[in-house]
Amino acid sequence: MSWEPTVSIIVPCYNVAPVVERCATSLMALDYPQEKLTIVFVNDGSTDSTVNRLKEFERASNIVLINHEQNRGLAAARNTGIRATPSEVICFLDSDMSVSPDWLRTMLAELSADDVVGVMGDNRLADGLRPNALDRYFYSRWRGARKNRNKHSLGFQWFLFHNTALKRRVIDRVGMFDECITTYGGEDTDLAIRIWEAFPDQLRFTDRATSQHHHQRTVAQFCRAMEQYGYTNLPVLLRRYPQHRKGLAGDWIHSLKGRLVFNCFVRRLVRLACRIYPAPALIRYLVVDSVIRGARRFYETNRLEKRS
Repeated sequence: MSWEPTVSIIVPCYNVAPVVERCATSLMALDYPQEKLTIVFVNDGSTDSTVNRLKEFERASNIVLINHEQNRGLAAARNTGIRATPSEVICFLDSDMSVSPDWLRTMLAELSADDVVGVMGDNRLADGLRPNALDRYFYSRWRGARKNRNKHSLGFQWFLFHNTALKRRVIDRVGMFDECITTYGGEDTDLAIRIWEAFPDQLRFTDRATSQHHHQRTVAQFCRAMEQYGYTNLPVLLRRYPQHRKGLAGDWIHSLKGRLVFNCFVRRLVRLACRIYPAPALIRYLVVDSVIRGARRFYETNRLEKRS
């Protein structure tokens, strides 16, 4: 008999009116006992018609809609969802994603093992969307957990919460997301580090629980977001967890190897090469370079401020 715990799926929402209905419709079609499933949508101060779209689904007895009057950030939205339900398993899904009916059971099959406390699923570009240069990197073997799909466990640096399942006891032990992290990136890694340290080698990745991603960005847009992460949140993580400096790529910021690889000369060459052929490896360089540049700018700004 398969494991059928009580499950809550937490979906933070911010200005996702064009896509949130796809997410909600797919979750309502999950092959799972409805009396054991709660779907929590947390509207994080949206200024578009997201709330109105979600209200259409409130008629379902197991759908909960919670509103933040103001935008408080992804960490706060997820924490609101966690507090709203006592389920044995907590799942997280981004509001611009949709899943197949067997998604949850696939997640639980992985999570049911005694030595597993968290499982992250894969994602792919939604059907009908034409991949751009960023998509060809985003959904390639060059990115994140896919590089390590054959390893037994997944490192904290690749464990994200866009398509993820956790046993409730994990949150009870290590705490929730840090709501001080309000800008793009870092809240996932902060929690993943705490989980990793409390439950070593108990995080997994599966490409069988795949979500469809309905949101596209350009390379320039994503690089700007990653540079902001490097400037605002990566230094916070490096200060909190110096023992994980290498895993956080902190060893590339000021080192000789970092200066040789990530500099304006190499950056210009890669950008030129991308105009000819935007290979995933080249896009990956630009993404990582953006993080490093953001972190260097933070430390340089702080150094100048201390001098003055």
